[in-house]
Amino acid sequence: MGVNRIRSAAGAAPQAADAPGRRWGWWGIVFVVAFVASIAAGSALKVGESLYLPDASVTQLRDFYAASGAAVLVQSALQILAAVALYRFGCRLRAALRAEGTRAGAVMGWGTAITAGALLASVVCGLALLLVAAPAGDTTVAGLGRAALVLGGAAHLLGAGLLITAASTVAWRSHRRPRWVFGYGRIVGPLVAASALSVLLPPLVRPEPAFRLLAAVWLVGVGIGVLRGAFDEVG
Repeated sequence: MGVNRIRSAAGAAPQAADAPGRRWGWWGIVFVVAFVASIAAGSALKVGESLYLPDASVTQLRDFYAASGAAVLVQSALQILAAVALYRFGCRLRAALRAEGTRAGAVMGWGTAITAGALLASVVCGLALLLVAAPAGDTTVAGLGRAALVLGGAAHLLGAGLLITAASTVAWRSHRRPRWVFGYGRIVGPLVAASALSVLLPPLVRPEPAFRLLAAVWLVGVGIGVLRGAFDEVG
């Protein structure tokens, strides 16, 4: 029997009374929108050729950051918003699943911290490149570029995969809804986490957009489920 039905049977007000408690579902959607917008804004505001970090030379890094400062700043601002939204979402989801003090709860906590923290650290590396790309030595520029790639890619996706896997496992076992979202998360979560192997196998960097899409579908699915009250139902 769903929570709504239990409350109605007890003569309590329906779930609409708890609607403000669902607002955290927006954070997952805000992350996806802000991240996609950061890519679009960076592409629209760039000057000259696009920068593909996995193949970028030191010269290309210097040229891009010298010419596309506005693109870097706008993209960075949107990705900071995305990182904050993702952190808030992960924390609220962990609390909603009452996973504190459990092994799965610890994995959710670490996953949230890693995925949001790595994205934020990647932004810091990009801003540092904006400041030092011209005067710094080749080793520094190459190192910052590599750090931005690994933090914003492999590390960010590893954390996202841990969060998705642990949260979906807890939600599935406790019969949370939407069922398809958490069943989906149990499958794609490990795939997203495994994409971090790109650190050891560079060719795996290329399909990273696909792994990001898999994670985005889960985040939006959970967010919509929370906002519509489906997450409140157990059964």
